[in-house]
Amino acid sequence: MKRIKQLFIIIALITLPAMAFANTGTEIMQRVQDVQKADSSAMDIRLGLIESNGEVRERRIQTLTLTENGLTNTITVFLSPASVKNTRFLTRQRNDGTDDQWIYLPALGRVKRIAASEGSGSFMGSDFSYSDMASTTYDTDEANHTLIREETINNRNAYVIESIPFTTSDYGKTVIWVDKETYLPLKVEFYEKDETTLLKRLITDDIAFTDGRWITKSITMTTIATNHSTRIEILQAKYNIPMNSGYFTTSFLETGRVL
Repeated sequence: MKRIKQLFIIIALITLPAMAFANTGTEIMQRVQDVQKADSSAMDIRLGLIESNGEVRERRIQTLTLTENGLTNTITVFLSPASVKNTRFLTRQRNDGTDDQWIYLPALGRVKRIAASEGSGSFMGSDFSYSDMASTTYDTDEANHTLIREETINNRNAYVIESIPFTTSDYGKTVIWVDKETYLPLKVEFYEKDETTLLKRLITDDIAFTDGRWITKSITMTTIATNHSTRIEILQAKYNIPMNSGYFTTSFLETGRVL
């Protein structure tokens, strides 16, 4: 069992030209996963924390991913501002589909493992949880995916898929709008365990066709109860490039150096 790995895969939202028509929720979600695959990636990202009054605090981060033997690992490094510089976050996928996560906080000078019970906690003050950083939707064998309708969103034709997990999760269900042409997620709604209360909404703000790929240039996650948002903008992205596996270790997490 495995999930679509890490928040920044859905940020990248790599996709290919549309293929054969997919007419079931499971087939569509499998296509979403298939077109997002990459052996490696490197991204320069601007992250904005947006208060309900419109005030914005910016962060610059770099994220690297590497997939080996079907397992995806991710390292995220905060570059600025000074208050969070050199904070590093590591996610390593396990064979059973779960994830191990650690964070290095310079102020503490040590690596802290993220317990499973902390998965719903906010990641660095953002509207993304630690669990969101590992996965934003469910693999085809983790949830029942139902095509509930088709509609137009932002002048693009989309499938609307309801996903209800088979086992207990941070969310009772998600609803995802998938672009028919590119298979990019255009919108995702995250619901409480009662499957009725809307907790968060993820919106794709901008997409572009770059170097033969459709990519998402900007997304915004909003927490409904507080009206606080987090915007992520991809400033530069490279895929399927040589990547040193030493980045994805707790040694690098603690020292910032590949040993």
